[in-house]
Amino acid sequence: MKNNLKKVLDLPKTINGKLPMNNFNSMVEGSEQNIAKWTGTFYTVSAFVILISSLLYVLSPIWSGGMGEGIGILSTVLSMIIWVYAAFPIAQVVRSTGDSLAESKSGIVDFVFRDLAIANIKLIGYVATLVALFGAICMTLNWATTLSISESFMTSWTANVDYAYTLPMAAVAALTEMLHLEFIGGIFADWSNWNPTSNAGEAWTTNGFYAVLWQYVGVVAILAKLYVSLAIYYFFYGIISSLVKWIKSPYLPFRTS
Repeated sequence: MKNNLKKVLDLPKTINGKLPMNNFNSMVEGSEQNIAKWTGTFYTVSAFVILISSLLYVLSPIWSGGMGEGIGILSTVLSMIIWVYAAFPIAQVVRSTGDSLAESKSGIVDFVFRDLAIANIKLIGYVATLVALFGAICMTLNWATTLSISESFMTSWTANVDYAYTLPMAAVAALTEMLHLEFIGGIFADWSNWNPTSNAGEAWTTNGFYAVLWQYVGVVAILAKLYVSLAIYYFFYGIISSLVKWIKSPYLPFRTS
């Protein structure tokens, strides 16, 4: 009776083992060890989707009747050429992020709170830098040729990961408020919100030339903000990591003679 009951209870396991091409259990059970690989694959697929979506967005005036007329057609064509070119390095940033994450050997905690967060901060910063750079190129052509080349690019997808980019500054704001050092938090907030770029001025005018120069300054400012955000995140992560290690194995920082 006992053996028969055991056979009945083991029936699902027996049938599961005989199912053809059934490797789902091992795939799910090993998912924690392969989380870096799966995350890298997700970013790789996302890079391809972003590239195709960006190209469709840039080229949409062809089939939507937005090519314009006369000299406007030339402006639209130049805009398409520039942003089609830009779409590839922008998508490659996403692909490179996935490749670096796939090679991570960190545990699940370090992977999520260090590797993934830092990768997303860099991703947003690098994409914003590239978009600003190509926007500055478009503004330069607008100033030099009196054409009206679009300076916009589809970046709405970055909203999915931009939380990581704002996280370091949010942490600074919370810490300075807790320590009643709001003036320091205000300095960091002003730095984070600083945008030196301006609207394009008229072609071949001094104000227009200054606007173009400030557009390139904006590119450098974005990179500077990125590295400040990275430094802040590393700082806070180091503090929290050290605190967690101390909680696991508390000790007094005194030297005994």
